[in-house]
Amino acid sequence: MALSILTRLCEHGRNCTDDIAIREVACDGQPERKASFGQLATMVAAYATTIKRSVPAGEVVIVCQPNRIACTVAFLAALRANVVTFLINPSASEHELRAAAIAAEAVAIVGSPEAGQSLVDRGVRSLALPAMAETVDSFESETFNVPTESQGSGLMLLSSGTTGDPKIVMRDGPSLDAVACNVAIATRLTSDDCVLGMIPLCHSYGVEHGILAPTYAGCAVHLCQGFDTRVVLDQLATGTITVLPGVPSIFEMLARWGDGTVAFPNVRCAYSAGSQLPMSVFNACLKRLQLRVGQLYGSSEVGSVTFNDPHATGHDPMSTGLPMNDVVVRIVDPETHRIDQPLRPGVEGELAIHSPSMLRGYVGEDAPPAREDFFLTGDLATVNANGAITITGRTRLLIDVGALKVNPIEVESVLAQHEGVRDCVVVAASVTDTISRVRALIVPKDREHPPSPDSLRQFARSRLSAHKVPRIIDITDSLPKSPTGKILRRQIAS
Repeated sequence: MALSILTRLCEHGRNCTDDIAIREVACDGQPERKASFGQLATMVAAYATTIKRSVPAGEVVIVCQPNRIACTVAFLAALRANVVTFLINPSASEHELRAAAIAAEAVAIVGSPEAGQSLVDRGVRSLALPAMAETVDSFESETFNVPTESQGSGLMLLSSGTTGDPKIVMRDGPSLDAVACNVAIATRLTSDDCVLGMIPLCHSYGVEHGILAPTYAGCAVHLCQGFDTRVVLDQLATGTITVLPGVPSIFEMLARWGDGTVAFPNVRCAYSAGSQLPMSVFNACLKRLQLRVGQLYGSSEVGSVTFNDPHATGHDPMSTGLPMNDVVVRIVDPETHRIDQPLRPGVEGELAIHSPSMLRGYVGEDAPPAREDFFLTGDLATVNANGAITITGRTRLLIDVGALKVNPIEVESVLAQHEGVRDCVVVAASVTDTISRVRALIVPKDREHPPSPDSLRQFARSRLSAHKVPRIIDITDSLPKSPTGKILRRQIAS
């Protein structure tokens, strides 16, 4: 059976041929480009044929593209070609890209010439980028034929993990259908909406809210190349944007710009995800931008699963909201994880989730942390009598850097390979309520001649994505440790 998102794309291409599907927001001197639903459906069908010629069904194709039309086309075409798409951040280092390709046993890549060249020796072939014609004069009838089946299609995403190396999450085609439908329903997307796509499409949040749900609903997406305050404000000022997905740091920066006289009345739905939205940021957006911001909870493993409508009666700004359709949540004892004995409302415990959009498993790893088909998120939470979830903390170590998750264990393992490092620890350094930086404390081998922070950053930069490289590096004589040698992270002031 074909995926409903592909079926709907064909319907939109046939019935809403000239309606804008994607608009690339102009920046850095690049011209604005756009694609209608007719063009998008045509390009997806044509590029799927290209993929099928060289990639067998069920194999893995890396898509390493920025927020551009080409990324959306390549992703949807791969689904139509019944292959697995592995979305990877185009800022990933060569080391990270190679490691991911090897672990996933990727056979092809859609990326820059440099990215493709780095994988040639692994037998990974480069697929030419899909043609981005500005106009499509005619559509062959075959273009809008609905795919008959979706066996072999799926999505891989890099998850920061909790300990050790990052994990590769595997989700199948039906899970993508489920999350596309759920997000569209929860946010009430219609063909009249326009989503501002600031979140990288290579992340779960980005692909779900920038490709899957808009494709399902048939609404437009304006793709931004990252967050630029002026560009975003210009987009909001046009009155075209109606749906604004963001992260806490984005809303904090937007609120700083406002003076109480600015409002974006056409933005009917603004919401934050990635980490808890502080009450101070909610209040600032309301006061300075006249914008109510809701919250959404999700992860690479389970997809988007709860939503807090900021305009709902009795809205609690600190809650991540109610479960979406067919999502079941439990607050369980963090020690026993007894799904059959959920904690009562108001009692803090670990959040366990069962959703139709959850992962099939980790690539090359043991089974994910789960009990009775419930994924153990590692997040602490409470549930109220109405079923709304509030995240209260984390049982894990991840550092949130502008909604990008950094696993400190991964960064520590890289720094430990530097010839001048004896010991190290990586922690979060809070800048504001929503902004954190990666901080590394280094114990040098030679205390008289320690490595310089610049040399350590250069070393890390060659092996890690830019957002993982420590912004703050301190040289210290020792690290606080327990009697068993475990580093006491909580004793390290941020």
